[in-house]
Amino acid sequence: MKKNLLYLYTFLLIFMSCSDYKQQSAEVFYETDLDEFINPERGFYRPFGTMVSDFVPLNAKTLLNLRNPNLAAGGFNVASSLTYRSYQLDIFKDKAISEEVLNAIQGDMDIIRKVGNKIVLRFSYSNSCCDAPFNDAPKAIILKHLNQLKPILEKNVDVIAVVQMGLIGPWGEQYYSDYFGDLEHGPVTNQHWLDRSEVIDMLLEVVPESRMVQVRAPYYKLRYLDGKDALPENAKPLTEENAFNGTPIARLAHHNDCILANYDDYWTYNSFHKFPAVSDTLNLKKYIASETKYLVFGGETCPGGDNGEDVYSPYNDCNSEGGGAQTYLKRFHASFLNTSWSGAVNGDWANKCIDEIKRNLGYRFALKRGLFPTEIVNGKKINIQLDIFNEGYASTYNKRLVEFVLQNTVTQKIYKKKIETDPRYWFTGEMQTLNLNFKWEETLPKGNYNLYINLPDPEPTIYNRPEYAIRLAGKLNSKSIWNSSTGWNKLFSDIKVK
Repeated sequence: MKKNLLYLYTFLLIFMSCSDYKQQSAEVFYETDLDEFINPERGFYRPFGTMVSDFVPLNAKTLLNLRNPNLAAGGFNVASSLTYRSYQLDIFKDKAISEEVLNAIQGDMDIIRKVGNKIVLRFSYSNSCCDAPFNDAPKAIILKHLNQLKPILEKNVDVIAVVQMGLIGPWGEQYYSDYFGDLEHGPVTNQHWLDRSEVIDMLLEVVPESRMVQVRAPYYKLRYLDGKDALPENAKPLTEENAFNGTPIARLAHHNDCILANYDDYWTYNSFHKFPAVSDTLNLKKYIASETKYLVFGGETCPGGDNGEDVYSPYNDCNSEGGGAQTYLKRFHASFLNTSWSGAVNGDWANKCIDEIKRNLGYRFALKRGLFPTEIVNGKKINIQLDIFNEGYASTYNKRLVEFVLQNTVTQKIYKKKIETDPRYWFTGEMQTLNLNFKWEETLPKGNYNLYINLPDPEPTIYNRPEYAIRLAGKLNSKSIWNSSTGWNKLFSDIKVK
């Protein structure tokens, strides 16, 4: 009887100790990493355009080299994970794209994937500016070509960051056109706008739903959404409630190829409700600044002068020089800029605010603090807290996974746990506090473990590629938390599993 009571007492002690398990935690504070490093889908991009009549394919060796700091126009060095690729379909304005050219485009996509880059993609037909004829293509040809390009876009969605509308007018900037209305000289009819909207409809159909399509000026989107009733003063920007839901308002984004050229970025903020157009920076800048919180924004600076001189200095200089460069880029949530244009504007940033701009284009997630268990008991929940501050000008704009990784320090075996959070909502200037209470579904063998956080690309083809994972800006004991061979960020060492 006494023996049985002893067994029962022992059992109750064990049961109570298990049910009363209280996590022992360690708090860690991280240094902010101010080093320059590349991350997917953001930063200064390298432009490579080609006319398909004289097709020059991308070169893997060149792109790999540009993933390290190289000289950009303006006199500063920068590394690039983004490639801007424009295809001028100059010999196909009256016929289908040849299989040879379609295969060459696919070859470029294979190279982009091989080197670990993402692509900003645009198709156009001419660079004949700025008096008629503009030598672009009619609507029927454009729609035919988009149908041909659809399989390529679907197959390579993993390496496409964003697609720019292109297609209409010189360089695909949709301003001048032989077929869709000349927005400077006229005429511009309602049918012209309907035809432009039909091209947007087709683009949204052939570009995979997970990717955005950038239009060149905000009024183009307003006209597509509201038709003849489009008025900048009545613009209703995208809100968080409808962001990222796959609808046209949530997918039509903006690029600006004359950033900081003058007060209205040379007709970027024109209202075309009536002809001739009038500048409406009051309403259209407010509209863009609001909805680019949820939409990708980027482009290139523009000097403005007839001979390439910068006519808007000092207004487009660094904030410290009396300008507003960083203020502008932050206001419009800029994710990327061209390295090659314009050196006249970008050059004023060199040796002044260029390091800040290089770091902050797009997202920059700085790890600040963490609270972690020092031991894990199988079957018991643990609590992890993380404070991550977005120092960048924007958040991520394409879907991204977040997961914890436990790695046994002896066997190197890994165990992963997906976290229900979305970095597209980790907005600029905000602290994200992740307070997570969970247990690992797998049984963890006893031993010592390191804990990492991984932000991989969700596409299966590149999920395991470290080049496509997000590096956090954090240091611990003066060492970077980034592991370049795995793409993981180290959070904490020496967790014991019992």
